[in-house]
Amino acid sequence: MMDKLAFWTLIASVVVVLMVLLFSALAFKSRQGQLLSLTLARPFLMLASTLEVLVQGAMLVWLSFWCTAFFTQTYYPKVVIAVGLMVLGGIYYIIKGIFKKLPPEESIEGEVVTREAAPALWSRVDALAAKVGTTPPEHIVAGIDINFYVTEAPLSVNEHQLSGRKLYVSIPLLRQLTTAQADGVMVHELTHLHEGDTASGALLGPKLHRFDLYMQLMGRNVATLIVFYPLYLYRILFELAWQRNSREREFVADLNASTLISPAAIVESLIKVSAYASYRTEVERNLFENGTLHENELGIGKAIAGGLPQHVSSPDFVSMMREQNVPHPFDSHPPLADRMRNVGYTVEEAGYAAIASELPTESWVDLMPVAEHIEQQLWQKYERNFSSAHEESLAWRFQPTGEKETALVLKHFPNVPFTLKNGFQIEITYLGIVKPESAELLAWDNVKNINVTRSFGRDTLYVQHKQPDAQGKKRSEIRLPGLKKDIENFKNTLGYYWHRHQTVRAMASQQE
Repeated sequence: MMDKLAFWTLIASVVVVLMVLLFSALAFKSRQGQLLSLTLARPFLMLASTLEVLVQGAMLVWLSFWCTAFFTQTYYPKVVIAVGLMVLGGIYYIIKGIFKKLPPEESIEGEVVTREAAPALWSRVDALAAKVGTTPPEHIVAGIDINFYVTEAPLSVNEHQLSGRKLYVSIPLLRQLTTAQADGVMVHELTHLHEGDTASGALLGPKLHRFDLYMQLMGRNVATLIVFYPLYLYRILFELAWQRNSREREFVADLNASTLISPAAIVESLIKVSAYASYRTEVERNLFENGTLHENELGIGKAIAGGLPQHVSSPDFVSMMREQNVPHPFDSHPPLADRMRNVGYTVEEAGYAAIASELPTESWVDLMPVAEHIEQQLWQKYERNFSSAHEESLAWRFQPTGEKETALVLKHFPNVPFTLKNGFQIEITYLGIVKPESAELLAWDNVKNINVTRSFGRDTLYVQHKQPDAQGKKRSEIRLPGLKKDIENFKNTLGYYWHRHQTVRAMASQQE
């Protein structure tokens, strides 16, 4: 019976691989093919995964008895029970993955611009939509992200749910584009609506997200790890098909923009967007890597606008643009050189700087009376969050030397005491572990490893030292009576502070 079962599992494995290749080939045909591929592949692979875990699990339980019985003339019930529990755990994870709920709808930072707030903007979008031959978007969202896009997937803006067709516009980018260049960008985006790219994306998105959640869950458990790999193979092939199709759709949208507006407008807009995006990334990276606390207003938007002309004149900018022309299988957007060839308009590298540094006399921002207010509000919020994240990163980086640095580290890593059953306290600090009773500090600098174990209902912390302590011990044993309810919190806090110390040391070694 087991010989037959083993034989048919091999046959089933070949069938699964062939079906994965067949579903992947279907995904390479078109966006509709991708939707059909995922619709068929997900239930098939889930069923195959369930059967594989059940059959392989039964074989493992069988072997856990017969391997020891055959070779040692005895068997071990604990081994059989342990393997059986592992298989049950795998089945639990599969059921959990099948019925796992999707996370809440995506939320974006921005403000909805109504027709009443910006009638000229809406009039322009309506006219371009008519030119493209598509229904205009139902919502326009303005923000400060480095992007323009359209979507029909559900979105949340300021806790307000938006459905239907949505157009996102970046105010900082619109300030860089002439009216014609912005027209080219919007025709490009509206073409995605006209061609059905956003509609198919809205259908594919939730299905793909469900598949990813299921696949990730299968990869976290040893009992289901065997089924993770065929899922992962299909996901890689599907991603290649998705990105290939996305690049093709970008060419179609570019070509339509060049036809309805002009080839120069779409190419110049691509150069300007790349220039602004690369410089903003550089400015923010430099601010975040700064080793001192930002106490004054950051002024990221003003810093980018002021330094952009110098940035685009540097050799680094040309190198960055050249790197964008190197294709990658997981790029959803084609390289700039390919996009220029597609629309029949080429700009030499020497001309990038002049285009990127040109500021328009008129732009789409003039069509949006609320633009300045929206931009100011969003930059203030963004910079508050940026400063907060930077401050926390400093707490992970500082090996504090003064009162100010110490106060900052303590703000994010305060001393955390845990009261034991005997009334004594064990305290976890950014400096190390304060032992109960003796109040001796076990400094993180002298800690090689930490481990919390439970034996006979008693929790014990073992600390292995790099060098023997004052008593000549290489390992400290700290009993933790009375921490039953708090033991998980204790272990999480201990690991969190220990991880901080390792991060500080790693960064110090890099600097040295």
